Amino acid sequence: MSAASYVGQRLSFESQLCTVRYVGDVKGTKGEWLGVEWDDPTRGKHSGEHNGTEYFKCRRAGAGSFVRPNRPHDPPKSFLEGIRGKYIADVEASGIPEPIIFGTKRAEEVGFDKISKKFSELDTLRAIILDFEKIKYCDNNTDEITETCASARELNISCNLFEDFQQVANICCSIQALDKVSINGNRFSGLKVHAQNFHGLNKIRTLKADDLLLTWPELFSLLDNFTGVVDLSIAVGDLTKLTPAIAPRVSELQIASCLQSLCLEEHAFEYLSDLADLQNLPRLRRLLLSRNNIKTMYPIPSSQEDNKLHFPEVVFLDVSVNRIDDWVFLDDIRVAFPKLDALRISQNPLYGTDDGGTLSEAAYQITIGRLRSSVSSLNYSGIKAAERADAELFYISTIVKELSEKPVEQEAEILSRHTRWQELQFLHGEQTIDRELRQKSKDALVSKLIEVEATYGPKTITKKFPRTVTIGKLSGLIGRLFGANPLDITLCLVEDNIVGDKTVRETLLADELRELDYYVIDTKARISVKEK
Repeated sequence: MSAASYVGQRLSFESQLCTVRYVGDVKGTKGEWLGVEWDDPTRGKHSGEHNGTEYFKCRRAGAGSFVRPNRPHDPPKSFLEGIRGKYIADVEASGIPEPIIFGTKRAEEVGFDKISKKFSELDTLRAIILDFEKIKYCDNNTDEITETCASARELNISCNLFEDFQQVANICCSIQALDKVSINGNRFSGLKVHAQNFHGLNKIRTLKADDLLLTWPELFSLLDNFTGVVDLSIAVGDLTKLTPAIAPRVSELQIASCLQSLCLEEHAFEYLSDLADLQNLPRLRRLLLSRNNIKTMYPIPSSQEDNKLHFPEVVFLDVSVNRIDDWVFLDDIRVAFPKLDALRISQNPLYGTDDGGTLSEAAYQITIGRLRSSVSSLNYSGIKAAERADAELFYISTIVKELSEKPVEQEAEILSRHTRWQELQFLHGEQTIDRELRQKSKDALVSKLIEVEATYGPKTITKKFPRTVTIGKLSGLIGRLFGANPLDITLCLVEDNIVGDKTVRETLLADELRELDYYVIDTKARISVKEK
């Protein structure tokens, strides 16, 4: 076994990063192999198996492959090597041409010295971006890091070759003004830092730690190195339910008392109650849960849930691009987030469109109508007072319509799905439910139609037409029903049982501009279709 290779080692092959998950023999082959998991899973060929034998596990399915230990890999860099390689202009390597001579005169190369000087003044940089620079460790001379990064407030060292978070901590502690750090896409095997580093990490207020592929306990172990983070992103992964059995609890983390914004996008949560433990973050104001698998608030109907969620300080919630398909979710939001001011909920099946990106006018109004009056923004669009009033009145009208169409015995069940009903009646006045109106409307519609039995040769068709249809239009409609050219037929009204006349009488409907009810008083009529 090669002494230079070990499980957890971070390597880069032609700028493609990977983590060694196995070192050893592979049955049926000769020599030693490295089983690696690629950061880019599309480069993988399997999940750690070969010919039915599992040699290692991948955190992302299909991201594994085997490589030889002697395959050339990119050399790792220290932090200072990375920053110098990116920000200090190497004149010789940059391909700047030799001075141009015109006869005996030398042409002046305007700008090159200034550019070189500007990039050399690293101590003036406020944001240092070093993602994908193959950095693996902190330099021993941390004083030089402090001097080099004297003005830096933001540091991005995402997607590098770090193995132990202690190296990141050493870098951060050496940059005195630092308050924002991005460590996305790294693969740490060591997560805890020395106690003397805690003070240096206290100054970090914003931490971006997406796509680390850590479990809840591993994440909490990493986060417990920080005490002052107010804006935290731990998006992208496969996190599921945050159970009380996971230690430490959220409330026990050092950042629990100061965390105000939390991003948990692109994981695998199915219910918002999967994150019930986050209620114990006393200052949490922003919760971002986009691109999960959230369908409902609870795994059982909220009316049966004893332990209702309560996020007392959250003012912004993002649940866009999930699987929400029931309006009840909005009622549950109203209860769980009493101080909610802004909601993003677009691109959910609830809204019925292919992408759900743009809400229809009706869906927009119902959404506003179900939310608290304190919500001032929906999908990043402000809600004006007049819009809110219109939306609430529209929502009321949909409830009234639903109630009027059902018997009184179903009223309680219907209103259980519209929990804001009493509040809306208080705001906009008590509503009258006229269940007879629906029947009256049906009767009124029937009275406007005439059932026509039309006969053309051996074929008879029965269809209802409006009383106000003209004879010309009726001739065209009936002609199409029989597949006849309307110009080649005439219509005759057939009447029998006429008082004082026992014969059947046919009246030619010759005036194409007359309406049907000019000839027909009853709700039914017989028409004979004849060829001209």
